[in-house]
Amino acid sequence: MRFLIAFVAILGYASASAILAPLVYGANPGDVQAAAIDATVAARDTVRAIGEGQARAAEAVIQHNTEAVRQVAETNRNLHENAYWGSLAASQNYVAAAQSQAAALDGAAAAARASYAAAGYPYAGLAYGAVPYAGLAAYNAYGLPALRAW
Repeated sequence: MRFLIAFVAILGYASASAILAPLVYGANPGDVQAAAIDATVAARDTVRAIGEGQARAAEAVIQHNTEAVRQVAETNRNLHENAYWGSLAASQNYVAAAQSQAAALDGAAAAARASYAAAGYPYAGLAYGAVPYAGLAAYNAYGLPALRAW
């Protein structure tokens, strides 16, 4: 037990001397200089790390903005292209509808002339022309709005 008490006393003295020695004897100039150098190096490393972080953040912002501009330009191009092709298709559909309506009216006029010719009036189609028969056929087939559209 005496050994244990002596060991604890020696350990306590060593710990107290390590803590109290700088207060009693003063600071070692070499240790002070090394601590100052370490603090300066740590401060420079911290400033460098902050600068690098800011540079990386600025680069990320530039890349993000560049990608956003590219996406907006691509979206605008797609919208304009779709609008162009959509209007072109609508125009083609309008022309095809007009051609179909004209063909239907011509067919109705030809059918009317043929029916009058078959009924014994061979000159009826020539006397009145094809337009009244075509108009009558369009009215019978599509109603009055078809005549206004034509």
